[in-house]
Amino acid sequence: MEYSFIYDSEKMVNELIHRTMVAAGVDFEILQGGTITVIDDLSEEQLKSISNELDSFGIKIQTKENRDVVEEIKICVKKMVHDGDIRNLKISELLSNQLGFSYPYLSNLFSSKTYTSIENFYILVRIEKVKELVLLDNASLSEIAHDLSFSSVPHLSNQFKKVTGLTITQYLKFRKK
Repeated sequence: MEYSFIYDSEKMVNELIHRTMVAAGVDFEILQGGTITVIDDLSEEQLKSISNELDSFGIKIQTKENRDVVEEIKICVKKMVHDGDIRNLKISELLSNQLGFSYPYLSNLFSSKTYTSIENFYILVRIEKVKELVLLDNASLSEIAHDLSFSSVPHLSNQFKKVTGLTITQYLKFRKK
């Protein structure tokens, strides 16, 4: 049986999952993308115990029956942007490969549940990352544009203004006050 563990950060999560599964006496293997494979089926009692333990850390267990694909899309997009793995990648290929569904299916599902497109969500996540990076003052706008796959600084600036309603300069002045 396969279970997906949904979380935003992998830092120390694998260790936490490992410790919890060992304490429950479960044979398992941790795969990529927050998924584990359990060798034997879990009893209701084991599943409830593991779920309660991990839930206290904000980690949710999903089975194929209760899978939240929209949440998985959001996590994949955020992870892709925050890990800096977005250059030369097609978001459609990444999501299809990671989640095991065709991109048209994922796109339609996402739009129907969130009332926005995956592409718009991707832009919002990148703009949030831009906000973080411009406040750090250790990267130029051209480096940020390049790292976040904007075609140019003007393209980055236009997207920033479109999403936030502010220019980058206005945003920096506002944040410094």
